[in-house]
Amino acid sequence: MDKYFAANAVLSLFGKSYAELKKDLPIRPSEMGVLNIVTETPGPHTPMMLAGTLKVSKPMITAHLTSLANKGYITRQPSCADKRACYILPTEKARVLVAEAKEDLFRHLAQLEHGLGTERFDLLIKLAGEATDILEAAKNEER
Repeated sequence: MDKYFAANAVLSLFGKSYAELKKDLPIRPSEMGVLNIVTETPGPHTPMMLAGTLKVSKPMITAHLTSLANKGYITRQPSCADKRACYILPTEKARVLVAEAKEDLFRHLAQLEHGLGTERFDLLIKLAGEATDILEAAKNEER
């Protein structure tokens, strides 16, 4: 059990250190996830598509979109085909924030790669992805 306690401590500290890279953002990290999608991937982006991509509920994505709209990061464009539907569009303010955050994040990841070396950095990313998949599968089995 001591092994798992130590593993938890190491992973918690890493998670905290990684989260602190995003502490200077003017929006919540979860809202930044929305902006990353709408600025960096081809659209059209709908609230339901965003909720599915981020694996959050419709009320949660609605709260994120309302907050981002109120802060001037997104606009909603009604669909011509279905007046009840809308598309989410980033504003220039969003594009600037995402570009700055991306540059800062990439700088920190480059430091991590430099410190670990490319081979170990790539292994870290691979193992983190595999670990996430395992935990997601276990969570889904519990439901």
